[in-house]
Amino acid sequence: MRILMMASEYPPRIGGVATHVQELGRALRASGHFVRIVAPATSEDPDPEDHVIRYSPWLRAQPFSDWLTARWCRKLLARDAFDLVHVHGLRPLRAALATDLPVVFTNHTSGFLQTVTAGGRRLARLSALIGRCDHLIAPSEELVSAAREAAYSGPATYIPNGVDDQRFRPGSDHVLRAAWGIPEDACVVVLARRLVPKNGVMDAARALAATADHVHFVFAGDGSERVSMERVIAESGVQRRAHFIGGVPNPGMPRVYHAADFCLLPSHMEATSIAGLEAMACARALIGTRVGGIPALVGDGVTGILVPPRDPAALAKAVNRLAGDAGLARLMGEAARARVEREFSWARIAEQTARVYGEVLVSQRRKAP
Repeated sequence: MRILMMASEYPPRIGGVATHVQELGRALRASGHFVRIVAPATSEDPDPEDHVIRYSPWLRAQPFSDWLTARWCRKLLARDAFDLVHVHGLRPLRAALATDLPVVFTNHTSGFLQTVTAGGRRLARLSALIGRCDHLIAPSEELVSAAREAAYSGPATYIPNGVDDQRFRPGSDHVLRAAWGIPEDACVVVLARRLVPKNGVMDAARALAATADHVHFVFAGDGSERVSMERVIAESGVQRRAHFIGGVPNPGMPRVYHAADFCLLPSHMEATSIAGLEAMACARALIGTRVGGIPALVGDGVTGILVPPRDPAALAKAVNRLAGDAGLARLMGEAARARVEREFSWARIAEQTARVYGEVLVSQRRKAP
């Protein structure tokens, strides 16, 4: 098939949507499909990819950006005959719907849930927009349900996020632990998230003081909550056990996971977390909250531990359990890796996505006069 993808985010930007689009595009191309990606430019110098077409950030103001992006797409259509367009994120959706191609929309983010909960005019506009799509994909059952609450009545499919299980593999990295100033006998717990409210990072900051003295938290990410987290940690007197390493580009993340004993996913809202899958692929157990798509990843007591959201005490208790039983953490990590290999490789996700494309094209042919 010939697929045009339109993305709201793309590397070198750090984030789940960006990683999803890049990896899905690679997997689809590897399986023989023709793929072109339209994505926003960034201030950073991205790695050149001949199948990625960038547009400038200063042209992102709507509605002009919708018109311009649709114009670029029509030029691409005149040059390359695409079968359909697959949109990732709401921003490019209006432009995609102007191309007259069948539109598949992947509903990635928890912001969609917030819009549905808020209701009102914003939800009405959202409902009208997604109602024009030919198929909706979501990386959690919760997001599929939210689309239904938004009055979307078309076909919808749950397809989880994936992970590159060859790049994210089991390993260890004590050199990186030493570079962070962490003692050799410490238990290292990694939280690889943007430091924003929906990711529950303040819960982790509050939990640290209630964990065993040999436990160190490593925060791989940055965001609006960092200053508040540092204040809470300082007030608790546990600064020496907290390590903020900032945002890490995705190619550097395997080393971060290799330096961990296990990982945290304390989200308040979540689809299928790519960061969680990356940790699992590196054979790290996950402590996650019972929200969104996290229970679809974490088999409680098998690949990790599930705790209630917004509960620092429960989070600390789970951390102490694994920090006090390295053998259990290791067994859960091995089970996590096995599950990734069975269910979450990008090749498998691409296969499921291509199946949706095929269903859309068959449906279009049936509608044709």
